[in-house]
Amino acid sequence: MSLTTHEYGTTKSPKFLVILLHGYGANGENLIELANEFQPIIQDAYFIAPNAIEPWEGGFPNSYQWFSLYAGVERSALAVLAPKIKNANQILLKFIEDQLGRFNLSYENLILIGFSQGSMMSIYQGLIMPKKIAGIISFSGKVVEPISVGDAIISKPNICLIHGTHDSVLPFANFHEAQIILNQNEVPFEAHAIDNLDHTIDIRAVRIAQNFLKKIAL
Repeated sequence: MSLTTHEYGTTKSPKFLVILLHGYGANGENLIELANEFQPIIQDAYFIAPNAIEPWEGGFPNSYQWFSLYAGVERSALAVLAPKIKNANQILLKFIEDQLGRFNLSYENLILIGFSQGSMMSIYQGLIMPKKIAGIISFSGKVVEPISVGDAIISKPNICLIHGTHDSVLPFANFHEAQIILNQNEVPFEAHAIDNLDHTIDIRAVRIAQNFLKKIAL
């Protein structure tokens, strides 16, 4: 499957590939604007924000989803969602490998940044990658543990969790649950709660992400 993309880069020979994964019912254009905030921090990077693999089930034009959420995102729904999650990540992995090949880069040169459902995809994908990637930034997300849907954790990249305390879409409880799951699986991470933030990315979240990028881009 070929994914349509939104791209931003000032170099044809980047050191890092940054793939930004949008949320449920959105599109790649929503996130590619973050490249303007991150490129000054990681100047030798190329940014790609693909549109997700399916038209959004809500029906709006130019809106996409990585997988259906009609079953919900609770642990009890994972049996229903498992095939869809695995299929979505198989397609995403092929896309990632194609893009790494395009720039002659390796897994260690890859950074995944996701928001909401894109965050679920980013963390899940990072944990099942054949080799450890440079890092993952999760905005307002949730950890879907690969073991819970029949996959194994293969690598343990550095993860930055960022979540608003007043998130009305993916409640703040997901932030605490994510830390428990990552700790149990000995995955390195840092966690940042942002007071009074709803389901969005504000300048405080951007600054936290910038600081994380500084660390992993050294």
